[in-house]
Amino acid sequence: MAPEILRGKSYTPASDMYSFSMIMWEFTSGIPPFNNRAHDIQLSLSICKGERPEIIENSPQCYVDLMKLCWDEDPLKRPSSKEMLNIIINEELKCNILKFINAPIGYNNSATEPHAQAYYTSRLHDFTSKQLNEILESEDLNDCMV
Repeated sequence: MAPEILRGKSYTPASDMYSFSMIMWEFTSGIPPFNNRAHDIQLSLSICKGERPEIIENSPQCYVDLMKLCWDEDPLKRPSSKEMLNIIINEELKCNILKFINAPIGYNNSATEPHAQAYYTSRLHDFTSKQLNEILESEDLNDCMV
């Protein structure tokens, strides 16, 4: 989930773009993001503080750059779907697709065993966005707010 969603904001096309970046990451790793961590308030805090999955070795740089653009902490800096289409059909990215296809497969071995509290189905969290915001504000992380 995008940091702003964890903070209780509404879903937007920008939050969808963040979700797309997580799919992009899973495509490079073969495993879901944060697979080795409990999906709890601590992970939510880490995401709001800017933590993102570790870049997988041998991922083409153009792909990594696009993924990072999509998971930017500031939703206004994430591309729109129209901008994404233009990026994807851009000749430069087309040329780099072969690099991606031919890249050696790299795995984040520390994350291949799922954590017992890593959930990939819809569920209610055992904390609220209000609690998350209170913790973040008490840590003087107001810049995480969107």
